[in-house]
Amino acid sequence: MDRSEIAGNGMSRQLQHVRCRHEWRLPPVKAAAGTARDFVESRLRAWGRADQIEDATVIIGELFNNALLHTDSKELVVAIDWNGGRIRLEMWDDSPCRPRIAPADFEQESGRGMHIIAALSEVWGSRLAASGKCVWAVLPE
Repeated sequence: MDRSEIAGNGMSRQLQHVRCRHEWRLPPVKAAAGTARDFVESRLRAWGRADQIEDATVIIGELFNNALLHTDSKELVVAIDWNGGRIRLEMWDDSPCRPRIAPADFEQESGRGMHIIAALSEVWGSRLAASGKCVWAVLPE
């Protein structure tokens, strides 16, 4: 089989084995959440992964809003990574405090973001960096 044969998702098999990563720096303002979602959507369309746009934009919107609400970051960085056919979404901020899933209180208007991220992703987590942290989620294939 030729490595450049077209895969079922319209992406060449050769491209599926290439790692692609894109980042976008955003100001910590509510209006930038839409920019983060648009950025993720554009990358997924370019990679032929339109079937994952809905879940991915919800996840990145929740990650952005959590960073906005729970940190005092001067800048937020949204990233999307294609590695071996897997899509990983990341949100970088300046805070060393890792997210946690708190018990859902359905009487409150907020507080369910990490529940949504956990439900829509295959796996999620966080890691500390020299100047803050990265919260990430991997989309199901």
